[in-house]
Amino acid sequence: MEIYINGIGAISPQETRDNANFLTSILEYKEAYLPIAEPPYKDYINPKELRRMSKIIRNGITAARISLEDSELEMPDAILTGTGLGCAVDTEKFLLSMIDNQETLLTPTSFIQSTHNTVGGAIAIGLGCHNYNMTYVHRGFSFETALHDAFMMMHDGEIENALVGGFDEMTDNHIQLLRSVGHFQPVGYSNLDLKNTTENGTIAGQGASFFVLEKERKRNSYAKLINLKMFFKPESTSEIVPKANDFLAKNQLSVDEIDLVLIGYNGIQEETDVYNAFTDKLFPHASVAYFKHLCGEYYTASAFGSWIAAQILQKQEVPDVILYSQGKPKQLNTILLYNQFQEEEHSFILFSKC
Repeated sequence: MEIYINGIGAISPQETRDNANFLTSILEYKEAYLPIAEPPYKDYINPKELRRMSKIIRNGITAARISLEDSELEMPDAILTGTGLGCAVDTEKFLLSMIDNQETLLTPTSFIQSTHNTVGGAIAIGLGCHNYNMTYVHRGFSFETALHDAFMMMHDGEIENALVGGFDEMTDNHIQLLRSVGHFQPVGYSNLDLKNTTENGTIAGQGASFFVLEKERKRNSYAKLINLKMFFKPESTSEIVPKANDFLAKNQLSVDEIDLVLIGYNGIQEETDVYNAFTDKLFPHASVAYFKHLCGEYYTASAFGSWIAAQILQKQEVPDVILYSQGKPKQLNTILLYNQFQEEEHSFILFSKC
């Protein structure tokens, strides 16, 4: 059975709201973490409802509605979301108000909106959807687990379509905690210099990316989702290449049939070494692209990478801004997305042209 990506929607640090414009105007930042290029929320959400919504809820709902409109699907059979931090801003608001007010006179709004499944629930309420709704919180596997759940249910015939998304937001307090581990760059470091930096570090990001998966190919289909694989904390980089070979063989593909390898390079030297060893050993002549210099590093950044893969396969072009090595591929039939988070959660997602 084939699964098609028939609709996509992304709200990110770049101008990605309009799917017709694929990375035509790149935004550069020199801030503590990459902010969201906010869309006109009133175009997607009732202004009366906006007042009580935090930015991550707005971004999640907007990205979901863009993908649903893109696919012309009114009601999904399932809503599956993945997030590493959930609604971090509201969580912080509630905890700080507990301290400031000595656990008295607390307003419930921040608490109600602080749970990880708030975005999935808000999407369902807006659609009037009473179907299967699940949120996965598994660090760097959060989006992949949501995608895997949809993949399995569609293959088992439980559902015909699914709305799948990954979202995360960054806060001033959380970036201070991340800086304490020494893997994040100081203010003033440009996101577009991620590839060329000699310092050890990345830039934190945020975003919300959603996809409509269906069994039926449509005139506006972007790509086919062939398969995905997750593996946790390999003992050494030598384990990754055999896992990739087995994954490709399971899907009746050889290394030579991968036209583009989309890698989660983020500027952290230890992770870069893993990625380089992987591409040098398995894909020495394949075109390699990257994406985290555009969205930043966060738990569900692979969702943004998946948005890029879908766009590439539909539009049959690789923007110069994401090329990492070996130049542009001669053809664009198959893309392998390889991402890792802090050298622990590793994933492969395989896409092909419709």
